[in-house]
Amino acid sequence: MIEYPVSLDVFKLYFLREAGLQYQPYPTWVKTTYDIGAKVNKDNASWVSGVNNNTTVPNDSEADWDEEVDFHPEYPDWVEPIAYQENDKVVAIVNFKVGVWKSKANDNYAEPGTDSTKWELDEDETAELSDCILDADIERAMGEAFFKFNKNLFSVEKGKIIFLYLTMFFLVYDRQMASSGMNGNSSAGPVVHRTVGKMTVTYAESKLFNNYPSYEFLSTNDYGKKAFNLMMPYLRGGVTLLHGGATGE
Repeated sequence: MIEYPVSLDVFKLYFLREAGLQYQPYPTWVKTTYDIGAKVNKDNASWVSGVNNNTTVPNDSEADWDEEVDFHPEYPDWVEPIAYQENDKVVAIVNFKVGVWKSKANDNYAEPGTDSTKWELDEDETAELSDCILDADIERAMGEAFFKFNKNLFSVEKGKIIFLYLTMFFLVYDRQMASSGMNGNSSAGPVVHRTVGKMTVTYAESKLFNNYPSYEFLSTNDYGKKAFNLMMPYLRGGVTLLHGGATGE
């Protein structure tokens, strides 16, 4: 799993006051139990789960876990499963649809949509999610930003700020593309003049395209421009030439 320079919560706090941003109102449902074949470490021993939805603690007295002969330090540490309680609400994807689900029971480990005695869909709050930015949207934007981000160019703290703006750029860009239709044909890049039927559109070609063509993509919204502005001092490489005792750059 990729470890990003900033967390989801840090992103939300950093852009907390941005106009037009409304985050999902409830946390995303997270599976905390272990299924058959899950491998963990506990008490300097390695264990393999023998059942699905395993909530027990790995030890010699539990039949739900099989202890490995050899210790495997690369396995993740066992983490105690967390149950949802009655009236807890979460955002979950069920049958490829995002919804707000409400727990109907205490000590609820079930996955939303799998047990009607444990979860129910809150249709009113689900309808309001269409105006919200989901955690999944931000995580996707972080993944896209990671392709444009070279942490070796920046200090840790400056890199975090640049990554935040790159993430915001992709988040806004993806939403603009989605609102323009499935083909995403909303780009206003270095096109100078275009006529479609009776409609004529003219764009001023950006200076960014002239000087840094590989970064022109970032000029499609203001967050990309801000990200590029923050990165620019680190993108300029100095070259020193030695000739006849003279030094120049």
